[in-house]
Amino acid sequence: MKTEQPNHSIIEVIEFCRENNLPADVVGRWVWVNFTTKPSAEIRQSMKDYGFRWSSRRGEWAHNCGHPTTRGRCMPRVKYGAVPVSKVDMADVA
Repeated sequence: MKTEQPNHSIIEVIEFCRENNLPADVVGRWVWVNFTTKPSAEIRQSMKDYGFRWSSRRGEWAHNCGHPTTRGRCMPRVKYGAVPVSKVDMADVA
């Protein structure tokens, strides 16, 4: 049985990433997290609980921030660019 996933806005997801010092980027209307080494089980569970999902195809964690989409063929970072959450101006994403 599929459980209902949390529906967080992009602002909430950015704040979650900042609070947890996650190496995250805003890519289009999604937030992607790419670790250089496997994060602890605690961090992974926290991300899952917040609505992040592991993309084995891309090797990154992703949160759709309430904007689901079908499986795409493009590389989102190439198509939309990526901005580290630490450099995002919250007024620009509101």
